[in-house]
Amino acid sequence: MSTKPNNPYEIDEVLSSLEGIQRAKAPAFFYTRLRGRMERELENTGGPIVRLLAKPALALSLAAIILVLNATTIMKMWEQEKVVTNESKQQQQLLASDYSMGTYPVYDETPVAP
Repeated sequence: MSTKPNNPYEIDEVLSSLEGIQRAKAPAFFYTRLRGRMERELENTGGPIVRLLAKPALALSLAAIILVLNATTIMKMWEQEKVVTNESKQQQQLLASDYSMGTYPVYDETPVAP
């Protein structure tokens, strides 16, 4: 054989070697056994909950529901924090007005002469 890239003799030799080739055939019941094995593997993995969550539509809808619930919870807590802050300020002012928070010097009230 020559080292030329497009040698016609070599091309004809390769093409003639492919004349008797037939398509490969799978053994009998190959696809039935393969399908049965794949179904058994699916049954053994995870369980019914994992199989349900493996479906993209269901998984995305559950994720959206969880995100909405989280957002509403955060918004409610934020609103409640504003209300509590205003109420706590009012309570502090009422407490300060009810109880005098000023300090009285004890030592100045009873002067003692030496």
